Amino acid sequence: MKEQLRALRLRRRLEEAAPALWQLAAGLGGFALAAGGVFGGLHPFGLALVLGAGQNWAASAGAGAALGYLALLDPVDGLRWLAAVASALAGRWLFPKNPWPAFVAGSGALLLVRLMLSLAGLSTPAASFATMGEALLAAGAGWMLVRGGRVREQASPGWWMQVGLLALPGLCAVPAGPLLPGVAALAAAGLWLAFRGRLRDCAVICTAGAALLAAADPDLAFAGLGVCAGCLAAALFASGERVGSGAVFLGVAVLCALAAPAPGALVSFLASAALAEAAFFAAPRRLLSALPGQAEAAVPAQRPRTAGAVRQLEQVAGALSGIAQTVEGVCETLPKKGESYNWVMDHVAEELCRSCGRREQCWVEHYSDTVDGFLRLKPILEQQGRAALEQLPGQFCRCVHPSELCSAAGRAYALYRGRRESRVKAAAMRQALTEQYTAMAQALGQMADQLGRTIAPDEGKTARAAALFAGLGLEPLEIQIGSDASGRLRGTVTVSRTPFSSRELEELAGELGRLCHRALGALQADHCGPVTTLTFAEKAVYEPVFALASHPARQGACGDAVRQFCDVFGCAHLLLCDGMGVGRPAAIDGNLACSLAQQLLEAGFAAESAARLVNVALALKSDEESAATLDLATVDLFSGRTRLYKAGACPTFAVRGGKAELLEAQGLPVGILGGVVGGSRTLTLREKELLVLVSDGALVDGPGWICQQLELCAALGSTPAEIASILADTAQNRAASAARPDDVTVAVLALEKAV
Repeated sequence: MKEQLRALRLRRRLEEAAPALWQLAAGLGGFALAAGGVFGGLHPFGLALVLGAGQNWAASAGAGAALGYLALLDPVDGLRWLAAVASALAGRWLFPKNPWPAFVAGSGALLLVRLMLSLAGLSTPAASFATMGEALLAAGAGWMLVRGGRVREQASPGWWMQVGLLALPGLCAVPAGPLLPGVAALAAAGLWLAFRGRLRDCAVICTAGAALLAAADPDLAFAGLGVCAGCLAAALFASGERVGSGAVFLGVAVLCALAAPAPGALVSFLASAALAEAAFFAAPRRLLSALPGQAEAAVPAQRPRTAGAVRQLEQVAGALSGIAQTVEGVCETLPKKGESYNWVMDHVAEELCRSCGRREQCWVEHYSDTVDGFLRLKPILEQQGRAALEQLPGQFCRCVHPSELCSAAGRAYALYRGRRESRVKAAAMRQALTEQYTAMAQALGQMADQLGRTIAPDEGKTARAAALFAGLGLEPLEIQIGSDASGRLRGTVTVSRTPFSSRELEELAGELGRLCHRALGALQADHCGPVTTLTFAEKAVYEPVFALASHPARQGACGDAVRQFCDVFGCAHLLLCDGMGVGRPAAIDGNLACSLAQQLLEAGFAAESAARLVNVALALKSDEESAATLDLATVDLFSGRTRLYKAGACPTFAVRGGKAELLEAQGLPVGILGGVVGGSRTLTLREKELLVLVSDGALVDGPGWICQQLELCAALGSTPAEIASILADTAQNRAASAARPDDVTVAVLALEKAV
């Protein structure tokens, strides 16, 4: 445990120091690339790194390149390259989203300085042609880095590999005695790629590296040939074998070394190859295996995407929660202006009495009488909105402008009342906004938790499924099959956008089930842009049977709305929303609450989060009060575990073992208050057991008769559809004599054995 804690602390320190380390690496890279010369003295790669580095690293890379040019070149060339680097950095700074101005500025500065030297007679035509080559090489290498994966904060491994290639000429310039650092680095990288069987990448890297070695020093052409031939032979004949790869590489490299122009060059090459072999064998196998290989499927590449999505969801949830807290905190700290009747007195004193000659007498000598007069005037203003001259209290007998006083008091009170109403509306809107942000933050946090649940990949099932889709002509772009934390098989397959009929999805589910040796549920096809994602899961133990019966109180409009559906997480949902009242307004509220709650539940929101968002929607729907009950039953079809969530809803009836139970939870309808007041209950259902949700219209005579009827139906073996119809018809007959008829709705969910 101590070792794990120590490793965790070290990892945290490295993560904290990572930004500074990346900046340092960019500076050292700029210095190393500036030191590398090709074709007899051209040094374009320091400027290329400045052009192709990420926006966050450009300044550090420019500082390193400038230092390298000034320290390693003669003063004239150093200043020329310094001007090019400064111009490129200026272009990056002025146009951060467009790389072309930096390319034009950097390359143009090189050509402009050379032109000035030529006009002054300090340059030769050969030097001018060399400068054109430098500009083209710098722009070409910089554009290669841009296309290689430059991003704002991090770069891909391929991008760093390209930077490493450009650094080879700089390594060749490092004095290391008989060793050739550039050759050793290229050979080690080629050996690692050959060991992992990445023939194409090995060929590209080794060929490009050999060309750069020859460009840096023509005497190293044989060394580049030896490294390239040795690594390609190892990748072809001994991939995955450490000893075999090392032996094949060394044998081919020794043969190519016979082309060395001098014995000293032969010794240096063999020593460098031996150093690369030593680094290859000294590297832990775990480190070598961390590099993706040719035979590995695309499954591991999906995990960072999932982790990134989880991190983004958590960040968005934290940001929304922070916004809600900030809005509330700022509102609490802001001064409350014009929130009491005293503001009316202050406004009248400022508007009317400011220029009056008797101001001191009224507001200083007789201050208490003046205030008492305004307090006596308050009921009149509240009732009428203004005061007539004869209604002025006696305390204002000293006022020399009674008519103006009545008008000023009326205007001030109207402003005060408007401010108070605006404040109430702003408070309601702010509360709705913060409630919405908080609910969204909670829901996104729950979705991130669901997405972040690890799935143990099954490589065998993944490979067989990939072969199935490839045989159908649908090469999988991404595929992942494995078991979740509950041991249930889940999988996703992403292919190019393809329309699937229901019959094709059924047949495909059957084939996948035979390959995975599991019974699978129905496949769900989601089309997004140019791709189609097929999602499937192990078939649940239970299958839901839904039934519904409803009788509106008025023809054409029922305030009760019901949704019965299953989601991709293996849960069945029975949702009943009852709009307050009857008729069209109640139907609008009930259907709005029900449809919105269904969409949120299908997206993976929990019941509490869905209720909070529905509450906000009803509160902001119109100026009139909108409210609806929310009654939700969620059943896990694998275990039968059921959770009831109620916000002002009627009791739920459960029939288990032939006996009817009454399940209640305290709460208030959504849309009434700024927050949601709801309650939940849990129970477990088995085969042939059922739940019954009813609206308040069915309880006109209480819940007792429903329990008796349910037990009778259970004894007779009635189907869910028959139970719903019997209860709804009986409730309607019982409510026929009621003074205020109400909508009657009965929804039933029963469990049947599926597998």
